[in-house]
Amino acid sequence: MSHDFAFHRRHPIAAMLIMLALSGIGLGGALWACADSSCSPGWQLASPDYDCGGRAAISPGNDTRINILLLMRSLRPVGMDRAGAAADVNNPQFGRTFMRWPGLRAAFWPQAAEESEGNADATGCAVSREAVVAFDAALAAEAALPGAERAELGRLRAQTGCGTTDWGNAAVSSKPGREYLSYLKAADAFHKGDWQAAREGFASLTRSRSKWVAETAQYMPIRIGLRAAVATAVDEYGDFAGPEKVDRAAVKEAGNAIGAYLKAYPSGRYAASAQGLTRRVAWLSGDMATLVRSYEKLLSTVPGDDEAAADLAEEIDIKLLEREDADRIIGSQSDAPLLLAVADLKRMRRQDADPAFLTAGELAAQKGQFARHADLYGLLQASRAYYGGDDPKTILALLPDAARDNRFTPLAFSRQVLRGMALGRARDPHEAGFWRDLLRGANPLYERPLVEMGLAIRWQRDGRVEQVFAPGSPITDSMTRTILLQTLATPAILRAAAQDGARPARERDVARFTLLYKDLTRGAFGDFTGDLALVPANAGNDGGLWDFSQQDGIPVGLFRKGRWSDGFPCPSIAQTAATLARSPANAKARLCLGDFYRLNGFDGFSLFKAGEDGFALGNGRDGFSGRFLSRSDIYAAIIADRGAAPEDRAYALYRAVMCYAPSGYNGCGGPYRTYEEMDAAQAPQADRKAWFTELKQRYPDSRWAKSLRYYW
Repeated sequence: MSHDFAFHRRHPIAAMLIMLALSGIGLGGALWACADSSCSPGWQLASPDYDCGGRAAISPGNDTRINILLLMRSLRPVGMDRAGAAADVNNPQFGRTFMRWPGLRAAFWPQAAEESEGNADATGCAVSREAVVAFDAALAAEAALPGAERAELGRLRAQTGCGTTDWGNAAVSSKPGREYLSYLKAADAFHKGDWQAAREGFASLTRSRSKWVAETAQYMPIRIGLRAAVATAVDEYGDFAGPEKVDRAAVKEAGNAIGAYLKAYPSGRYAASAQGLTRRVAWLSGDMATLVRSYEKLLSTVPGDDEAAADLAEEIDIKLLEREDADRIIGSQSDAPLLLAVADLKRMRRQDADPAFLTAGELAAQKGQFARHADLYGLLQASRAYYGGDDPKTILALLPDAARDNRFTPLAFSRQVLRGMALGRARDPHEAGFWRDLLRGANPLYERPLVEMGLAIRWQRDGRVEQVFAPGSPITDSMTRTILLQTLATPAILRAAAQDGARPARERDVARFTLLYKDLTRGAFGDFTGDLALVPANAGNDGGLWDFSQQDGIPVGLFRKGRWSDGFPCPSIAQTAATLARSPANAKARLCLGDFYRLNGFDGFSLFKAGEDGFALGNGRDGFSGRFLSRSDIYAAIIADRGAAPEDRAYALYRAVMCYAPSGYNGCGGPYRTYEEMDAAQAPQADRKAWFTELKQRYPDSRWAKSLRYYW
């Protein structure tokens, strides 16, 4: 932190720009070319800390909502169909391996009912669609209600809670019509926060001749109490300010109203809602013990394939797990093993030397609570051992091999994935075979891609990346393959992948782009011309490189149709590469290579770069020799060559200075993964001044000296 602060202080503009660059290419365990900075999944099986890209295996780094849902789908595995693979349309870099919570919900329930426009506690005009539909249905069922009054009441219903309504001029005179009109007046008061008028209005209707009006009037005091309770607990921004601000009397009123409604209508139309609202009463009143018991029961009873399970996961996360004292609250209960498991996993997240990390002794003390959930407890033990750095043999003993099973619950799958991770840490020679066995029973939805990644990582660690791309390879996930194409693939693998008609077009284009990009940046100029033949004549160059990791079209056409010159005379990049193949030190050709980078957006660009963990996908030496050649390297070499032609040296001096315009930081040497890397790539201002001075004094008649007015 102190280094970052010092850099910001010394280079404020540079810091701003580099933050954009660093965030754009991602530092969350993987480096993307200008990807969405809000989230970069760590392409590895382990998730020691919170990872915005969740996994199909229950683990510490998952969003707690994902862990809850996977656990529920394990306890009651009803309708666990083998759905097809899914990709999050909002996060293409996740591929089919990772997910965020909204993406997971959409994958499990793609045909989910459209959300209501507001909830039943919404203010103003945000009345739930379900309430409107129910009101209209009740009107339609009233045979004694005149048609004209039915229409008038429908019109008034649309205005309820919205501005001023002229109730006195309502054309409603029949007895049933007046009851519905009274209901609307009470509802209007409710939505406008006039609690007393709402209470009195609904109280007068509990004996209405309309069964719908009578029952709804009995139910609404619950809503009134809850709304009144939180009305005093909203801050200036409209957010909930905390239970301590709640009107306790109103909460009690809501609790009593729930009891009264359920006594009158034990199987009524709002019975499930009333039962559910007991949790809100418990939460608002600070009765966390009751809330924990309710959640624990629901976790084991709500079917995991019902979207209500996702709603419950969200509620538990917001109302309980986000509290700083959630561990204490859950731990104080003697029989809440499911919630305890989720809380334990969260405590296993590693943040440096966090002393809160769950210890083996603490977990052992919980064993009695997991008497009916031995497999879950075994997963917790093994997870704690793995993320605590214990001997992998301990983990293997806790998780017997079941990789050959034909089907897995999420819990069973999680146990096997963790076993595979332990095999990898133990460098067990049977690890690859284990992953291949596990593929058979893995669900195509998120599970199989995760297993494929495990197998691919083992092969990369064994130096057998070519097996990922061999004919008939079990590694079919395109994102896993494209990561390896950008990182570890040899030229031979890239050439074969570029011509593999069985693979998606984007994957073939990634292979072509990577091959040509590395030919140029690693000095393989002799290969470039031949490799350029792999690019179709109609290949596009639209889209640029700003969003390389996520865009559908890969601009491989840049190597055929890109810009070559904007003042310094240069031929096509193919001709430039051919010249460099014959004469690598040719200054003019090297300057033209630099201009190709500059004019086509390669400054700061990077293919995928793996995280530093040895078990991260793409980690290792790539298949190209030679050192990466940046524009800064080109200019530095020509400036140092006193025998270079005057026009070439003048241009190199000009471009070297311009690398720092206007921010004062080197925009020609990246991409940078850290502030330290960026700092190391900077030439001192004295050097930049020297370049400027030499250009002006030694080459005063060059167009470059005449056009350069500043150094930065």
